[in-house]
Amino acid sequence: MFNPTDLFKMRLKAHVTLLNRYLRYIFNGHFMIALVFIIVTSAVYYERWLEEVPPTFPAAYVIAFFLAFVILYNPFQSFLKEPDKVFLIVKENEMHRYFKLAFLYNYVAQLYIVMFVLAALGPLYFEFYPERSTLLNVIVVFIVLILKAVNMTLNWHMLQVDDPKMFRGEKIVRIILTYVLVYTLIVGEHFLIVGLVYVVLVTISYAFAKKETRLHWERLIQNDLERLGQFFRFVSLFADVPHMKGKLKKRRYLAKLVRNFTPFSQTETPLYLYRLTFLRSGDYFGLYVRLTILALVFIVFVPNEWFKIVFGLLFMYMTSFQLQTLYFHHRNNIWHDLYPIGDETHRKSYLKWLNQLGMLQAAVLSLAFLAQGAAPFFFIMLGSGVVFSLSFHQLYMKKKIETADVHRS
Repeated sequence: MFNPTDLFKMRLKAHVTLLNRYLRYIFNGHFMIALVFIIVTSAVYYERWLEEVPPTFPAAYVIAFFLAFVILYNPFQSFLKEPDKVFLIVKENEMHRYFKLAFLYNYVAQLYIVMFVLAALGPLYFEFYPERSTLLNVIVVFIVLILKAVNMTLNWHMLQVDDPKMFRGEKIVRIILTYVLVYTLIVGEHFLIVGLVYVVLVTISYAFAKKETRLHWERLIQNDLERLGQFFRFVSLFADVPHMKGKLKKRRYLAKLVRNFTPFSQTETPLYLYRLTFLRSGDYFGLYVRLTILALVFIVFVPNEWFKIVFGLLFMYMTSFQLQTLYFHHRNNIWHDLYPIGDETHRKSYLKWLNQLGMLQAAVLSLAFLAQGAAPFFFIMLGSGVVFSLSFHQLYMKKKIETADVHRS
């Protein structure tokens, strides 16, 4: 006899097992050490900044932005699989209990994000609103949690809607109204009026979405596959992930630059391969850009010049460390082994490309010092970045990939 509760427990257990299997690669790595250092240092500078923050700082707008984000960010994972659209669709009327449990899991699992943001915004909030009573602050937190549940419920029902224009339009209006509602909650003005408009919008959206009496199985399964794919792409930065399906992005203009600047030679084949893989496969290019932008943010806002250098080198380390999986990207591809090129050439090409990326990143971070009028630190950042890139790749990364090749053979 079909039991939706047992099915959910089985799927949840399999999901948790999968998470535990791969998360240990992340939490045991050097990446977490660097991340903890960044969080601790950021907290120290955050505290110092609060001591000097001007009264004109738009605290309410900033707090409302981040709270609205955690309220509206409601990814829903239902643990559905491809065969379910064939085998479970006939049991759709009996799946209500399953999806209620999935909703409860998603809501509870995302509360840690809400609590983290509330804890981070707390000092800023109390700095600008010290006169607020404890009861009023508890009510603010309670309303945020209620809005989170309301938006997650509405997101679930909107996933079943087959009208793309209605789906996008409702989402845009709800984003704007949620931000305005949270802002009025923070400043304590016109909250009831905006809240009434918000309730009307939510009621209309809910009534429209409830007209869809059947589940949109294709969208729910695709949504789950995309979420799992994002997780696997992140874990792939730390370990091999056999479950991950490659996702190719064309990026024609960047690929054309690679073709133009890579010599047409047999020995340059691996270099061409790694460059194209970096630009078009996985999330290597996106990771490189994001970490570089984060490094620039720290360099711009951290007041101490020497700490800026430390943060710059730290983000260079994080970038290089996570790009090590680029070398193993084609390991299970038979065409990679059919190239008449030895492992030594592959290693040299890979290290050459990583050195070039490291030096480019060092140059970009150095320009941030120049833009701030700190010319001496421009040369310090550039020199230390180049030295770090060469030493890290030639000493640590070279040894690591050589060891991996020995074990492979």
